[in-house]
Amino acid sequence: MLFSDLRYDFVRTWFTRLVDASFDSIERVYESLIADGKKALAASGVRAEGVAAARAADMRYVGQEHPVTVELPAEVFRRRSRDALKRRFDEEHLRRYGTCAPEEAAEIVSLRATVTGAMKKPRLERIARGGRSPLSSAHRGKRKVYFAEIGRSHATPSYAREGLKAGNRIEGPALVEEHASTTVLLPGDALRVDEFGNLAIEVGRRTK
Repeated sequence: MLFSDLRYDFVRTWFTRLVDASFDSIERVYESLIADGKKALAASGVRAEGVAAARAADMRYVGQEHPVTVELPAEVFRRRSRDALKRRFDEEHLRRYGTCAPEEAAEIVSLRATVTGAMKKPRLERIARGGRSPLSSAHRGKRKVYFAEIGRSHATPSYAREGLKAGNRIEGPALVEEHASTTVLLPGDALRVDEFGNLAIEVGRRTK
């Protein structure tokens, strides 16, 4: 959450067949939505280092019930090309559902604008470096855990996350415990602690 930017999303219903769409009217709607987003950023009291705006439209084939949200880069509007807009919709429909219908007519259901204020990010703190194996002080003993992957219970080593160091590696099955959660390494998994304390897990191949 500390690395998230401040974002406002606005949507306005704007129902029309693509062949009848007026780019001038679309532009006015987007300008209004983006202006609302910038006002919301200014009213938030949070100072952003930069502001960016993105556009999208909810579109569907004529006769469909559910629309698809299509990201619309600025060049689509500079070119004022309905064909380019239709191609982007077809491509997104294909990506989402595995099929598209370039020959079918499309319609716009609503217009969307996203206004993002880029926030200053805190500096990441690196943790102390250790060897390949965790220190003995990080061990919390063993717990009996049932793994469906091997069809039986296993005396599973447990580690305190706060005791792990950068460079430590743990082979599954294992548990990494902390105050709010427990990370489970299944048999065949492998964990590596990176320089910032993240747990990078390589999931092992499993067969049933």
